[in-house]
Amino acid sequence: MKRILITFLLLTGFYMVYAQDVSGDSLQSGMTTPEPDSLVAPPAWDMEATFAVRDTCSLSMDLYFPKDDCGKHPCVIFVYGGGFINNNQREVGVVKYCRRLADAGYVTAATDYRLGLKGVKNKGLLSMAKSLDNAVRLSTEDLFSAVQHLITFADEYNIDPSQIILVGSSAGAITVLQADYELGNGTALAAAMPEGFRFAGVISFSGAVFSNKGKCKWSVQPPAPTLFFHGTSDELVTYDKIEFFSMGFYGTKSLVERFEKFDYPYMCIRFDNRFHEVAAFMNTCFNITQGFIEQYVKSGKNWQVDVKVTDPDMDIAKPWSFTVKDIYGK
Repeated sequence: MKRILITFLLLTGFYMVYAQDVSGDSLQSGMTTPEPDSLVAPPAWDMEATFAVRDTCSLSMDLYFPKDDCGKHPCVIFVYGGGFINNNQREVGVVKYCRRLADAGYVTAATDYRLGLKGVKNKGLLSMAKSLDNAVRLSTEDLFSAVQHLITFADEYNIDPSQIILVGSSAGAITVLQADYELGNGTALAAAMPEGFRFAGVISFSGAVFSNKGKCKWSVQPPAPTLFFHGTSDELVTYDKIEFFSMGFYGTKSLVERFEKFDYPYMCIRFDNRFHEVAAFMNTCFNITQGFIEQYVKSGKNWQVDVKVTDPDMDIAKPWSFTVKDIYGK
């Protein structure tokens, strides 16, 4: 597969528009408790559906439907960010993004998950790694339950179950990448999925994969075509990788290297010298999201596209240049 390297803003037939600063529709702090006026109240979405009942809570998704009535639609599942400690499912920017996806013709589900790091105290790197592993497992298990619900009610929701696309931001991006990774390796977490099921696409805004078996590989089936967005200076969700014995946290740079090695289709948008604010670029990069779905999912393109976005006049001293220690105190 030929790799396409693009260093400016021209990208496979459509142009990218991005903001110098994080959109005002998004929580600037990202990892703090949302302010009441940053949340959207009903009926901004079209339907709420409970998809799982756990020991401690019920989990639900907010559904957004296209206005047209022309049969089955692709389904986009959006998984919010919040450091596995906060629920941003109904934050203003998330609701806006999901409504735009629905208006573009995709049944869209903003889904909840258990917050595995909320209230967790860690002592040292090993403790933090184990806590992160548990949080990712919980969110991934809950995402698979949400997918099962959407497949079960595909006729009722007018969903084409062969075109289910995952989109995630920050902790949500970790979750969607992890779900595809578990599915690609036939792990116990993915065992409940229908035989032969495969995601049609994955879109990650500042995500990574947690592995306890070293470098990432997909032994049962290849990963879905994946669109990566990441800031090259991100220290919260690593852009490259963090390895600790057999455990590793593999970000966009490391994952793309593996995609290239094994010839998997992908698109990577690297924001040079940007921090974790890229996790909130869903609306500013909406055209790329839509273009990726149309080209890779609907048209079946197997391209490898790598884009570096550089702006020498950009002020990189932004509030989102925080680290794990800033958020979790470790």
